[in-house]
Amino acid sequence: MMKFAIIVVAAVVVMAVLFTTGILTINVFANFMSTAAIFIPVIYLVYIIKSPKTEKEESKHVLYLIPMYICNCFAMLVWTQSTSILAIYAEQRVNRNLFGFEITPAAFQTLPAVLAIIFGIIVTALWTKLGKKQPSAPTKIGIGTIFWGCGPLFMIIPFVLYAADVKVSPMWLVMFYVLIIFGEAITNAVGYSSASLVAPKAFTTQMMTVWSMSQSTGAALSTLAVNFYHEGSEATYFLLIGGITCLVGLLVMVFAKKLEKGMGLADNKEAE
Repeated sequence: MMKFAIIVVAAVVVMAVLFTTGILTINVFANFMSTAAIFIPVIYLVYIIKSPKTEKEESKHVLYLIPMYICNCFAMLVWTQSTSILAIYAEQRVNRNLFGFEITPAAFQTLPAVLAIIFGIIVTALWTKLGKKQPSAPTKIGIGTIFWGCGPLFMIIPFVLYAADVKVSPMWLVMFYVLIIFGEAITNAVGYSSASLVAPKAFTTQMMTVWSMSQSTGAALSTLAVNFYHEGSEATYFLLIGGITCLVGLLVMVFAKKLEKGMGLADNKEAE
């Protein structure tokens, strides 16, 4: 315990010296930590796949889960835009007077929770109705990820149509949330379920943790992506984020059958 405390104190002192002398800046540090956040779950996945505790077939299942994991990372990249750039957009460039009532910027952050409940009920009812005819887990992830990508692509429209000094309708942001939260309703449950089903017996809990880390990976990607953002470049910025996210979702849809077979889910519909 003493050794660990000494290491922590030494690390803090080194960081303080680097910041004080200007050798290390906040921006560089943030980029470094974001890069680390991307590679940590990757390293852990490699460890699980290569571990002697993991059987050969189990390793194969985990390997084929990775494209779905990447989808969730990009979904979280999109989500982070709603709590950063679009949060500022809601405060500065949205006409928040609706039917005589003033909408606070924070109100836009509560909307996703309401939509999540509504869309969760709708999607659950849809899968129940379809039964065995419902799409496979990879197909669902692909479709949901495309919806996630359509969110930032949709936001290109107001950025192109209106000048920076024009207050736009709050319905632009509402529609953005409708698209991404519908995507979440499709991907969230099936993602965790798939990760649980393909988890090696020796790493059941760890696989759920790794899947959860896709959220921090998405946030890390956002921290790196924001380096390419500047005022006036919003349309290009969201085009890249939305376009890449849709492309990743489309690729997973195209190879859905192969992924489903590789994960061993072809005869197991519990993930769906």
